[in-house]
Amino acid sequence: MKIVNLLFVLVLVFTSSCSEAQEEAIQKELPALLGPGTTIRIKPTEVWRGKQEDFTITITLGKGGLPANESVGVVNGSYIDRWKFSFASHWWGKEKPWQTTDEKKSNYVTATCSRQGINLKLKVGEEGPAKPFVNTPDHFVRSLRERMRFVLDLSSDRNLRAGDIITLRWKRVQAPDYAMRYFFLPFRFSQLPKLDRDLPIRGGGFYSLPSIRVKGHSAEYLYVTCRPLHAINERFSLNVAAIDKYGNLAEDFSGAVKLITDCDNNFPKTVILSKDDRGRKRIQNLTIYEAGWHRIRAEGNNVSGTSNYLVISNKKPSERLYFGDMHVHTLDCDGTNDILEHFFYAPKVAGLDFGTVSPHAEYFGCKQAWDRYLKETTKANKPGEFVTFYGYEWAQEGHTNAYFLSEEDAVLIWGEKRMKAKGYPEDNPTFRIGAKSEREFMDILGKLKQSRPLFTIAHIHSAYHDLHDSIHWLDEIYSIHKVGRKRRENRLRKNLQKGLRLGVVAGSDMHRLTMGHLCDQPGEVWSYGDRGGWDQTGGIQATFASDLTRKELYTGMKNRHTYGTSGARIVLLFNCNNALMGSQIKLTQDDKPKFSIEVGGMADLSEVAICRFDGDKWSEPMKIVLTEKATDRYSGSWEDMEFNRTGIYYVRVTQKNGEQAWSSPIWINI
Repeated sequence: MKIVNLLFVLVLVFTSSCSEAQEEAIQKELPALLGPGTTIRIKPTEVWRGKQEDFTITITLGKGGLPANESVGVVNGSYIDRWKFSFASHWWGKEKPWQTTDEKKSNYVTATCSRQGINLKLKVGEEGPAKPFVNTPDHFVRSLRERMRFVLDLSSDRNLRAGDIITLRWKRVQAPDYAMRYFFLPFRFSQLPKLDRDLPIRGGGFYSLPSIRVKGHSAEYLYVTCRPLHAINERFSLNVAAIDKYGNLAEDFSGAVKLITDCDNNFPKTVILSKDDRGRKRIQNLTIYEAGWHRIRAEGNNVSGTSNYLVISNKKPSERLYFGDMHVHTLDCDGTNDILEHFFYAPKVAGLDFGTVSPHAEYFGCKQAWDRYLKETTKANKPGEFVTFYGYEWAQEGHTNAYFLSEEDAVLIWGEKRMKAKGYPEDNPTFRIGAKSEREFMDILGKLKQSRPLFTIAHIHSAYHDLHDSIHWLDEIYSIHKVGRKRRENRLRKNLQKGLRLGVVAGSDMHRLTMGHLCDQPGEVWSYGDRGGWDQTGGIQATFASDLTRKELYTGMKNRHTYGTSGARIVLLFNCNNALMGSQIKLTQDDKPKFSIEVGGMADLSEVAICRFDGDKWSEPMKIVLTEKATDRYSGSWEDMEFNRTGIYYVRVTQKNGEQAWSSPIWINI
């Protein structure tokens, strides 16, 4: 292959997801940032997590070279920054980035030119304060132009010619603890556009950039997942993934794995994970022949793990139980991971059944990024395997997430066909939704809802102004935000008291990790920067549905047949008179509600409680404390003999390790 521009070759090597049209657009855009014919490459392009490496960044100048005293910049593009340029970068995590003053310390950078007699000047942007211009149309470009935090700035006092090769040697670099692809954005300061939206990265052109893929290694345990509800003799699959100490897929894991359970089954004696499996495998066509609650243990290569509970019944369940995450963010606007990373990790590693990337789409900056988002979301949707929705986090007053079942409907809220409104400056994207308050946003959704399926999930910041529970079905009770669980539960209670029929879910709101990521202490991986409060694990959502399709999950969420957990795959069954959580029940004058609760935890339980609103006050009339008994299972029933005409009831489960689950309410009236 003739190398015309190495940047374009990188596109072909690293991904096949870019369309020909996208590649053509990228080829036009990147030379505008570097100069025609200029190429850049990084070696090595793959490293193991936590290992020390020396890297070489080679820039070959194209037509026109580089005039004297004009600068070339390089910045790690893994956080393309809607915030305050506050993180050094997710490459360095806890460390500051490249430095030029002490060759004996880590991240030391030098620069040389292939032509003799050329002295290169190299400096690193100062840390400085957080930038004052957050969420303006040029916030990222200005950060680069003003050499703010950690921008690498390279120049010479002599003219450089076409063909001159600049070599940056980046030494004693400890690879990050978080495994992902890290992109590097090269640019000439003189070629920076006026607005962020005109940068190729704002069009989703990440795979045109040079990058380093960091891989997880050295498995600490096996993460074993399966869908919980099945019948005797019914076939199901089991996902086994080797996980390292930071929640990454341990790609170096291979060998024989044994499957162990306490019941009669058809399991193979051993399952072989080859090197090509890269540390994970989905095992198909497993069957259990005994009814009951069972867990499956996997053991191999000195590591092990135990699955969530399977509930095997004599009859085929009318409703299945699926786990997912409806709230994560991408590199396009204010996350660290590209959408492809999310849609790999969620089903293949975390074993999730459904998921949604719900970007702050008004920060995309251009139509190409939105179009790519729609394309990849459509491509990742595989009914029966992994289901995606189209999501949008409206990120002004409050924050609320809206969800759609089709591309055709999603473009009505974001894009050229959106509901029109006035009031945005000319230089902002003209295609984002025109709503300045939560009330306006909900009114727009209300109009759309008249002719197409859609729904919203409350964010931690949602203001609940005039929310219609015909649209606003679900409340996110837990996410990565470090807000007290009691406070969030009290918020749910207040809104239920108002008469809103809100189901309960949890999500991650991940900006730094992938959907469903298993890192149990995110704050230990990244502690640098002046933006805090995102250092706890993300939650997950459980939904009861008759099948794994968008339509059936949509129905399950509409019926509030959902619950949320703080991240553990706790199996929680909460019924009243055989009606699922989320149901509305009418009783006769003399009847009393009878509840059934079944819990299968991922660790020993400490408490199971029913919370009740009796029309006047909240209480917890049934609280089972299990601290003296080591068990991850609870099975019980309770009848509310104090019931008087009306009641709202939900269940809260707490494990001894602090993990929790909250059911959707059951509403009961006479």
